[in-house]
Amino acid sequence: MIARILLTICALVLMSAASQAAPKNAKWGAKYFPNQIVTSHEGKTFRFYDDLIKDKIVVINFVYTNCPDICGLQSARMAIVQDLLGDRLGRDIFIYSISLDPERDTPEILKEYAAAIGAKPGWLFLTGDTEGLHKIRYKLGERSRSLAEHRNDAVLGNDKTGEWGRSSIMANLKLLAQDIMEMDPATREIRRKTQSATTSGGSIYRKLGKHSGQALFLKACAACHTIGMGDHIGPDLENLSKRRKMAWLTEYLMAPDVLRKRGDSTAISVGKRFKGISMPNLGLSKRDAADLISYVEAQTNRLAGKQTKSDHGAHKAHAHKH
Repeated sequence: MIARILLTICALVLMSAASQAAPKNAKWGAKYFPNQIVTSHEGKTFRFYDDLIKDKIVVINFVYTNCPDICGLQSARMAIVQDLLGDRLGRDIFIYSISLDPERDTPEILKEYAAAIGAKPGWLFLTGDTEGLHKIRYKLGERSRSLAEHRNDAVLGNDKTGEWGRSSIMANLKLLAQDIMEMDPATREIRRKTQSATTSGGSIYRKLGKHSGQALFLKACAACHTIGMGDHIGPDLENLSKRRKMAWLTEYLMAPDVLRKRGDSTAISVGKRFKGISMPNLGLSKRDAADLISYVEAQTNRLAGKQTKSDHGAHKAHAHKH
C-alpha cells in the first residue's frame, strides 16, 4: 500500500495541477459537465454544474465513508489543506468530496463524517442517485470498476478559465494548497511579480529528524493524531505504549479493519469514541508498525523530559570527547 501511494505521488508530481490555460477548442463548461442533482451533507440539493462548478475554482475528490483503506486519511489531510486556504475557502475556492457509495452514504452519514473531519463552510460532501454520480465521476476521470480501485488524487479546476488538472492529496500539502490557489490567474500573477513563493514549497511540518518512524508518522498519522496536544480526529497518542499492549498495537496498526470485524472490544470502543471515521488499513508492515510505536514512545519521553537511548548515547560520546 505505501509503495502504491508513493508511486502515485511521483506520477502526480509530474503533472502538478498548476496547469496551463486550456486550448480554445476544449470542451469544458456546461457542454461537458453533467448537471445532475446532488445532495450535500447539510441536506441541501444542488445542480452539479450550474450551482457548484460554474465560474468557480473547485477541488474535487472521491471518498466513501465505509472505506477500510485511505479515504479517511485523504479526508484528514484535506482538512489541513482547508486551513491552508484560509478565508478563500467558501469565498472563491470550494472543495467537493463526492461519495462513491451513494446507497450507503446518505446525507446523515456524510454529515457525521464531515463533523468528524472538521469540514468548514465551503467544503461539501456530496451524494445522490447512483446513475447520476456515475456520470459525474466518469467525466472527472474516476472510472474505477470497484471501490477498492478508486483514485486517491484531487481534481483541480477553474471553470471560468477552463483550466483543469490533478494533484496529490498524499504529497506535500503546502504545495497542494499553492496549486489550488494558483488556479486563479491573479494569484499566479502576484506570485510571478513578487516571487514570494519558492518552488520547493517546504513542509507544513517541522524539519525531519533522524528517527526512522518520523516520516511515516507525518505522512500517515499526523493529520488525525497528535502526541501530547490532545485528541484530534483520532486520539492523542502520548503514552500509547503504556496504555496498550505492544502485540495489540502492532496488529491494530497493521490491520485495524480486521480487528473491528473480529469484534475486538478495544478497537470497537475507539470507533465509538471517535465517530464518523475509522482508522484505515494502510498496508503497514510489522517493521512500519514498530517504527511508528518507537517514534511515538520517543516523543512521549521528550515531552516528559526524558532522554531516549540514542540521546543518552550521543551525550556520552560528546562527554567522552571532552
